[in-house]
Amino acid sequence: MYRAAGYGIGVAKPYGDSFPYDFLTQHGKRVLRVQVKSCFTDERDGVNGFNITVARSRGHGKITYEVGDIDFIAAFVAKCEAWYLVPMELVGRKKSIRLYPKNKRYKKGSGLYERYREAWELLMDEECREGSLIKMADRRLGIGACGNNLPVDR
Repeated sequence: MYRAAGYGIGVAKPYGDSFPYDFLTQHGKRVLRVQVKSCFTDERDGVNGFNITVARSRGHGKITYEVGDIDFIAAFVAKCEAWYLVPMELVGRKKSIRLYPKNKRYKKGSGLYERYREAWELLMDEECREGSLIKMADRRLGIGACGNNLPVDR
């Protein structure tokens, strides 16, 4: 969530762990509940993509999140240093999703979440978004506000 803060999105961690989300984000008047999930493993031989569990553990099983509990899953694929901001409406009642940050080719019907890779603008207030998007584009290209070089987002 450090990257979100770098784009001018406020990030807060709620006290305790009784909430179904890990962070609250705020940009302008837009406040969202974000659950962070990650994958630190390599792709397995013969298996394309990275599996991200998007459910919480309860006893010996997994319970899916409800759309009313959280707004976004922020999924991090460590091997590729890739973040995905996936709206909860698209995750629905799934317990896991598969992400393909390394591959442009995947089976038909797969790759449903690739358009949400590095989609930090989805956490932004639409009324305040324009200036932030310019800064995001400049950062992705390695250009600072004054033309100086910045670290390029990957």
